[in-house]
Amino acid sequence: MSPDPLALPAFIISIIGLVIAVIGAATGVVALVWQIVTRTRGAHRVVVSVNSDMQMVGAGTGNTKCLEILVRNRGAASVQIQPWGIRLSDGNSLVVIPGDFPPPPVLPYTLDAGTSASFYARAEAIADAAGVRNLATARAVVHLATGQKIIGRKGEIRVG
Repeated sequence: MSPDPLALPAFIISIIGLVIAVIGAATGVVALVWQIVTRTRGAHRVVVSVNSDMQMVGAGTGNTKCLEILVRNRGAASVQIQPWGIRLSDGNSLVVIPGDFPPPPVLPYTLDAGTSASFYARAEAIADAAGVRNLATARAVVHLATGQKIIGRKGEIRVG
């Protein structure tokens, strides 16, 4: 009995098929990971922080201590900022009217990817409003056009 002349080519073809299947599976996994990364990075990622050590000097401001509410978009998509304000630790919110401060961006403001916007508020006005309620801390709040509410870190604004 002679050996089958097609046995070796069939074995080689099955090995080649296995290699192609492994490459296809690996490519599929890489594509899935890429989709997850681009989906999460492609969205807007808005962060709110507060700088409470600002001194406003210049014409008409005197030497006023103020808060800078800094809104950053770390994502890859632009997003619109709607109203912003200060949330006191009891859950009530304050609407800030800028007055003679540097003019804030006109709302609604489009925050492009990788950019930031600053809003200012008088520290004494916020301290007065919080003092009436015997509160010691507050947070910055920014509302987005998507319906999201971005809230700053707890206790970031000391008002007491």
